Amino acid sequence: MPRNKCQDQAGKITLTIGSLIDWGGGKSEISETTRRREVSTVWNDSRKVTPGDVFVALRSESDDGHNYVQTAVEKGAVAAIVDKKGIEKVPAKHRRKCIVVTDTLKSIQKAAARYRKEMGILVIGVTGSNGKTTTRSFISEVLKSSVKIGETFTNWNNHIGVPQSILRFDGDEWAGVLEMGANHVGEIGPLSKICKPDIAIITNIGYAHVGLFGSLENTTQGKFEIADGLDKNGFMLLNGDDRRLVQGAKERGLKTIFYGTTPKCAVRAQNIRVSETEVRFTVDGDEYFLTMPGRHFIYAALPAIHIAKRCGISGVAIRDAIASLKPVSLRGKLELKKGVRFIVDCYNANPSSMSNAIKYLCDVTPAEKSRVAVIGDMYELEQYTRKLHEKLGGELVKADVQKIIAVGKFSNYVADGAVKAGLPKKKIFSAKNSEEALSVCRSVLKKGETVLLKGSRSVGLEKIFEEF
Repeated sequence: MPRNKCQDQAGKITLTIGSLIDWGGGKSEISETTRRREVSTVWNDSRKVTPGDVFVALRSESDDGHNYVQTAVEKGAVAAIVDKKGIEKVPAKHRRKCIVVTDTLKSIQKAAARYRKEMGILVIGVTGSNGKTTTRSFISEVLKSSVKIGETFTNWNNHIGVPQSILRFDGDEWAGVLEMGANHVGEIGPLSKICKPDIAIITNIGYAHVGLFGSLENTTQGKFEIADGLDKNGFMLLNGDDRRLVQGAKERGLKTIFYGTTPKCAVRAQNIRVSETEVRFTVDGDEYFLTMPGRHFIYAALPAIHIAKRCGISGVAIRDAIASLKPVSLRGKLELKKGVRFIVDCYNANPSSMSNAIKYLCDVTPAEKSRVAVIGDMYELEQYTRKLHEKLGGELVKADVQKIIAVGKFSNYVADGAVKAGLPKKKIFSAKNSEEALSVCRSVLKKGETVLLKGSRSVGLEKIFEEF
């Protein structure tokens, strides 16, 4: 387990404007005094810039950040990272504040990689088909009960967000917890090489983005790229209940510790008890409880417990931190409104996370009460779209869901699957969007029912809860 000058919270590494210039391979007329200034935040959105920040002008297929350099400087940006062509778009009076590089994205990626190296802290990398954010959040919350932590900012987990998250670190953290997302093979590898994780976690392999990955085999390959930058003394921490992860680790000869609920897992949850309000389980004889229902949260808690133990955090502190955890926003919080209990799980959706959400619905619904599911589309499934939505309809019926409200352009597939599984058509409702679904919910939901709201983010099912 890496230990460095940050272990005693001393020896802060200061990220300065000069660091961004030197580490990112830039040239600038910025004064020596300004070069010594500490960087506040690096933004690629000029609307969020505040005095003391740095703006990085990124290019995309639809826009060019160089068009907003003037706005960023006028809002107080102390510097702007631009490329050699983009500098021509910057008014002459602002060019002295520019850091000119060959490629602005590669510049901040190189700067982030160097900053991570200079800090020398323990880095935990997290990826997987679903559960990444909850796992990352749980690890961070448990560790920060005892040490200073840096982590992924909001949902910044791609080729732009990961380096920007690192550049937001204060420089005196004890550890960093970084989430890495992707929807194509070849995207996580470069992120891992920037982060250089000491511990690399893969939560699971599922159908999320499978249409873009092309197959589950490609998804597996893409997720295991997190090992590309793994420290030579580091190890993989993998969900041992996922057969693709077990096989993948074996094929690649990776140093691995498995977590889960089966005997093969060194970090194993046992004696699992799920109620309407909490989950209790033991690990190595110690009892833990989560003040949230849903057994799938155990898979996010296990890595947090194991890492905290390795970091020397006391058992009491770990248990207290686990008991204080809350679901991440829009990722499974149980809410009561007008006598109806809503599971608000609307941030994203794929077949694996849908299955977890359905189990959650079953866990928290009393036997004598009715289960209802408001289901939005799952995207990026491509050739698997119809098959997996129909399968979802059948899965809902098998879970004894009494009413289904399917929302979106694939709602008919969910309905077809439910009908085939035996649910009467009068119990199935379709809606084009969340507004229509809200109207249906207002007419068919009854007090005492438990309602799962689950769909891809763009469907906007949280509106149903907000406006019910």
